Amino acid sequence: MRTTPEVHAVVEETANRSNFAESCTYRLPLPPHPIAAEQARILVRLALAAWDMDDIADDALIIATELVTNAAKCGGVFPIIVSRQDGAVLIEVSDSSEASPDPQQRSLDRVDGRGLLLVQAYAKDWGWRLDEAGGKTVWALAGNQNAAPSAGAITPPPAVQL
Repeated sequence: MRTTPEVHAVVEETANRSNFAESCTYRLPLPPHPIAAEQARILVRLALAAWDMDDIADDALIIATELVTNAAKCGGVFPIIVSRQDGAVLIEVSDSSEASPDPQQRSLDRVDGRGLLLVQAYAKDWGWRLDEAGGKTVWALAGNQNAAPSAGAITPPPAVQL
């Protein structure tokens, strides 16, 4: 597996701190380019390996890929943030659009437009919020559906209610 300089820097920094991986939040700016999905998958794999959570990799990788693919369509550099929450992983992807995510069935003759349906299917929970600086963040939890949160667990950001 090849890592980008940004991902390599995050991994190197993590390796230099004791017990850092347990509480680490991984952040990576991504380009509005098809390579962004692969870079996001690399980051998610590295985070899951550091947290010994490889058992949820399939779900987390599908979720990250779909969220990043949607954000890349908006243009401009955008961040992905991956953080641990007990038996789950929170994946957040921001973009410059304020349009609400719309998980809808597409016609059978189209090959796009099903990403949020996949996110709904593989996520423990998902939602979105408008950001104060403009744009929005779409988030999803991947992981053990039955994991009991610990006393200091981070809860997912509230979804926007329209």
